[in-house]
Amino acid sequence: MSVATILKTPAEPVARDVVSAVKALLPDLRAAQPESDRLGRPPAHIVEKLRAAGAYHLTIPKAHGGLEVDMKTWMETIVEIARGDAGVAWAVTLNTSCSWAFANFAPKHIVDEVFSADPNAVFSGVFTGRAVTVRPVEGGIFIDKGTWFFNSGAYEAQWNMLGVPMFDEDGNEIEPGIAVLPMSDCKLLDDWDTIGVRGSGSTNVSVENVFVPTERIVPLTSIALGTHPRTYESPSSRIAFMPLMSNILTYPVLGASLHMIEHFMETLPKRDIKLTIYDKAAEAPATHLQIGEATAKIETAHLLIEDGVRQMDEWSQRSDEYMPMLLRAKIRRDSCFAERLMWEGIDLLATVSGGSFSRTGNIANRLWQDAKVGTLHALISAPSNFEMYGRMLAGVQPPLMLI
Repeated sequence: MSVATILKTPAEPVARDVVSAVKALLPDLRAAQPESDRLGRPPAHIVEKLRAAGAYHLTIPKAHGGLEVDMKTWMETIVEIARGDAGVAWAVTLNTSCSWAFANFAPKHIVDEVFSADPNAVFSGVFTGRAVTVRPVEGGIFIDKGTWFFNSGAYEAQWNMLGVPMFDEDGNEIEPGIAVLPMSDCKLLDDWDTIGVRGSGSTNVSVENVFVPTERIVPLTSIALGTHPRTYESPSSRIAFMPLMSNILTYPVLGASLHMIEHFMETLPKRDIKLTIYDKAAEAPATHLQIGEATAKIETAHLLIEDGVRQMDEWSQRSDEYMPMLLRAKIRRDSCFAERLMWEGIDLLATVSGGSFSRTGNIANRLWQDAKVGTLHALISAPSNFEMYGRMLAGVQPPLMLI
């Protein structure tokens, strides 16, 4: 099914169509994973199939021919991709989240200009940089130089959203912002070489001697607080920014976790067990105990993630009130706790898989590595998110932008 076909269907079936279209790609994604690992990014034929399925249109406004789906559909789509290749799913997660941010917070004439020129435009982004030298100039800022790490999905994108400082009229830095640049202004450093989510294409990028007009810079603090003017008044635009950015990062690991359970149960009947009174691993109580605990952790994580999705979808229907701060912090807490549970569940199944797990070509080994790397993003760091929620319950105000 092509994206053109999906877009012509009535509004309600669209959600099911895009999820079904992506689900049908499961064999292709799994077959292409060795290639995505070797390339360090999604292979071109996989990108085209995902595009045709509607994956890159998930968060583009309906006004520009996009799907503009709810959080539930977004989650289900990414999870289905991740069941095939968590690295590719990570790239699509960042592509769609950056498209969502651009479409909802950049000035309307800029959004209209970009999507009118290219309805299939894809975005990527990194909201914090390293060694970034920026100065205010007339009409905008000038980036003398800078490097931004882990620019996931950059190879598929035509536009990049990079963290930069914003300045007042006197040239003083006042808050963090996001600059929207053509990808042609960025140099991809081709240095993504990791043990997991290799297909995400999370290369570092550098920028030198580039002017960015003020109209293509948006303030990150007011976006996070829900006070920045929205480009379009729609449920999608009312989803709380920081909880969304945390919650969506759990989807690739959730897909990998579901794949791990599937793979483990499929291979269990064939697995022997040594140095015990049992012949088969499936007969051993130790196996049963670890399956029970691992699946409990992963299913609990799934419920936590889905609850955050439900809360965000429900609050997006309210036009008069932004999601309360404590609930935003709770979704972030639950997202990082879900990540921890999924990793623990996958690690348990890996442990009970025996010595064959250690082989580099073992599917469980790949999922274990993908899940571990997928838990390392700063937005889903358990200590900082637990601290933030705990501070609020204790009556200590956390830094506002972090909520």
